[in-house]
Amino acid sequence: MIEHQIDQESCDGCGKCAEICNLGLWEVVEIETGRKIARVVDEASRVCHFCFFCKDICPQNAVAIISEEDDILGRILG
Repeated sequence: MIEHQIDQESCDGCGKCAEICNLGLWEVVEIETGRKIARVVDEASRVCHFCFFCKDICPQNAVAIISEEDDILGRILG
């Protein structure tokens, strides 16, 4: 399984992740403070092709993509 994480403090809501994703897995939303941030849609973990385009294009380095394998390896290497 793949998990997309967004650092809400770093994200400036530019929408580049949403623009580059061919699968439409990102959207830009306004949060309660009035700031805009990116978020991933619910089905992203099942649909994502793990291309890293969203992560690579983010000028704020606010996107992280973690696979189940990464999580397991991290626990082993601890």
